Amino acid sequence: MVHFLNEGNNNKKALKLVLSLTSAFFVVQILVGFKIGSLALISDAGHMLVDVAGLVMALLAISFSQKPATTVRTYGFYRSEILASFLNSLFLILLSIFISVEAIQRLIHPSEINGLPIIIVAAIGLGINLIGIKLLSRVRVKNRRHDNAEDHKPQQELENLNVHGAYLEVLADTIGSAGVITAGIIIQTTGLYLVDPLISIGIVALILPRTWLLLKKAIHILIEGTPSHLCHEEIKNSIMKVKGVTGVFDLHVWTITSGIYALSAHVVIMNNSNSQVILQEINSILEKNFKITHATIQIESYHESNKI
Repeated sequence: MVHFLNEGNNNKKALKLVLSLTSAFFVVQILVGFKIGSLALISDAGHMLVDVAGLVMALLAISFSQKPATTVRTYGFYRSEILASFLNSLFLILLSIFISVEAIQRLIHPSEINGLPIIIVAAIGLGINLIGIKLLSRVRVKNRRHDNAEDHKPQQELENLNVHGAYLEVLADTIGSAGVITAGIIIQTTGLYLVDPLISIGIVALILPRTWLLLKKAIHILIEGTPSHLCHEEIKNSIMKVKGVTGVFDLHVWTITSGIYALSAHVVIMNNSNSQVILQEINSILEKNFKITHATIQIESYHESNKI
């Protein structure tokens, strides 16, 4: 347990450092973008905001997974990650709409832009992304070394997934930074100002699919939908195969936060004297086959309906 907490603290330090660098540069990039009127910089700042959100959610997930639940908040603050994801998605969609409308207007009526500030700011952004990749890749290597350790816990698995997700976010943003640098060079050398709105549209095209998926996932979790990778019928059939089980009713599966799933169900059995053995077997199946560690099973000898 001590080892897990040490690893968690190390992961948090790396994520906080990358988050500080990325957040500071996001502010600089969007301010410079509006000042010089570069849509490419503004859209890349939006792309970087995706990274900021990913890092914040990773930190929230790690921090809250280490905090015990209370009688007031029985699930702690796990849902804060999902709420942050939801709000961030809405903001990014609004920003993408603004950039798209502005880009279309500039394609019709191009405006002059100084390419040098674009190159300088985007180059700094690329450097920050590369630093972030290096820091997070070190953490990922350390995590992989301990993936098969005896003290490996579900919380540690969740933490590793969040670090990996943050790494992929920063890695993806390097593409946007490279594109903005290219746009700045073209503008500076050729005076082709149409490149700025074209690059911004390209970056929005990268942002919107990821943002839409993030928004759908957040809404699905908030309305207590069944996790997309889990099959309701498959779980029900697995429970039905347990010896002594004659029925499964009111089966519900939902997501508490990323990587943590919960289940509740009424299970009808033939012989109440075997209830504890059956309950242990069901919990074992749920954890082993479906990674469900929060299960509430009500054992019954009779159920009046066959409703799901």
